Amino acid sequence: MFHQSDLRIGVRLTACFLTIVVLMIGADAVAIWQLREMAAHTEMLNTADKASSAIVRVHLDVNSFSRKVARLTRSRDTDQFAKEAALLRATFLQHVRDAEQILTSSPEIAQDAFISSALKTLKPTLPSQIDAEIELASAGDWAAIQLRLTGQIQDLLDLSSSLVESVEERVFRRRTTVNQETERVRHRLFIIVPVAWLLSLFAAAILGWYVTGTIIVPLSKLTTAAQALARGDFGHEVSVGGSDELAVLGNAFNHAARQLHNQFEMTLEARVAERTRIARELHDTLLQSFHGVLLRLQTVSQLLRERPEEAQDELDNIIEQVAEAITEGRNAVQGLREFTVQSSDLALAISTFGEELTTRSENGQPVFRLAVEGEFRDLLPVVREEIYGITAEALRNTFRHAEARRVEVEIRYEQEQFRLRVRDDGKGIEPAILSGRGGEGHYGLPGMQERAKLIGAKLTVRSNVGSGTEIEVCLPASAAYGTAQRRS
Repeated sequence: MFHQSDLRIGVRLTACFLTIVVLMIGADAVAIWQLREMAAHTEMLNTADKASSAIVRVHLDVNSFSRKVARLTRSRDTDQFAKEAALLRATFLQHVRDAEQILTSSPEIAQDAFISSALKTLKPTLPSQIDAEIELASAGDWAAIQLRLTGQIQDLLDLSSSLVESVEERVFRRRTTVNQETERVRHRLFIIVPVAWLLSLFAAAILGWYVTGTIIVPLSKLTTAAQALARGDFGHEVSVGGSDELAVLGNAFNHAARQLHNQFEMTLEARVAERTRIARELHDTLLQSFHGVLLRLQTVSQLLRERPEEAQDELDNIIEQVAEAITEGRNAVQGLREFTVQSSDLALAISTFGEELTTRSENGQPVFRLAVEGEFRDLLPVVREEIYGITAEALRNTFRHAEARRVEVEIRYEQEQFRLRVRDDGKGIEPAILSGRGGEGHYGLPGMQERAKLIGAKLTVRSNVGSGTEIEVCLPASAAYGTAQRRS
């Protein structure tokens, strides 16, 4: 599950962070929901208590009026009663209005028919009773006041008491219901909130583990692959799927490992090819020459006893042959030197090599000429080495065997490809050698073919007996050129 991911690491981390934040907000929302539900029940209970208090105040106002009327009957102080009664009327009406307003916010109590009708009865009745008592007191009809006290005022007092009892009963039932609901909410709160937080924590841990795994596991693979590469195991590749940064890094690492492997293989093959060429050079030059010298020395050994003068002539010839062998050995050693140019100028290296061959040749033949066409471009080092090796082999063969008067090397830096030609006007190559059926002792052409194959180049040899030879090397630009470029 940690192998593939099409999302970038930054996107995954951001998504994980946002998911954790959303989960935390969700857990908080659950807690707030339960707390709000508990607060709603508490508010309902407070409203019911306020309604009960308001009704009790109304009842107290009625009770206070009854006591004032009883005191008036005893004291018969009409002016004082009138003042207190007016104040009581204002207070009672304010308390009734407050009770009506509170009951509107408590529909369960307000919907009770008795409570509503009792409050509506008390609201106009008590003020009218107060006015009637003031008039009777002003008229001095104390007997009528006493009758009202034991009759109508007592009825109002009983009505307000019944109103209080009815509201208290409603409030009590409401308080019982609210307490039960609050207890259930509290119970749910103690269960839901910890569960929500645990689920959020678990989800956050899973997301963190997953996102961390999608980063650490590929990094571990990259580390293992880097260690394998450091040990020289070029075949170890990183298996990282998806298209995120680590997948891109893994693919780049695999590509670099393959490139290093190819370079290592090419270097190894080049070494093997160079050893093969050394064997060819030694076989074609020193070994064959010394083998001939050995045969002639055996002949001289036989002639010394019978024909000393003829043996002396043969020794002179052998000395000349040994000198030629030394020259051939020197030329072979010259060819065995690795191509290491301080600059990247292939033309300069070939020109230097061609001039050295001209200096060592008899009568300065053949004449060497170098031509460069196109815009100069740096060749890849391995390409430059193998191209130089092919050209050097072709020039040595020309100077050694072709009996040519002129030899020309043409270098062409083209946009689509790189081309190099070596042309001479010598005696040409025999068809058997050209076709590869010339037998042992002819390793020049096979060596050039091996070098061309090593860099993916095409080697073409055109030759007819008596009409010269042309060797052409072609290589695609993508495989030949480096990045540097300048005008020649």
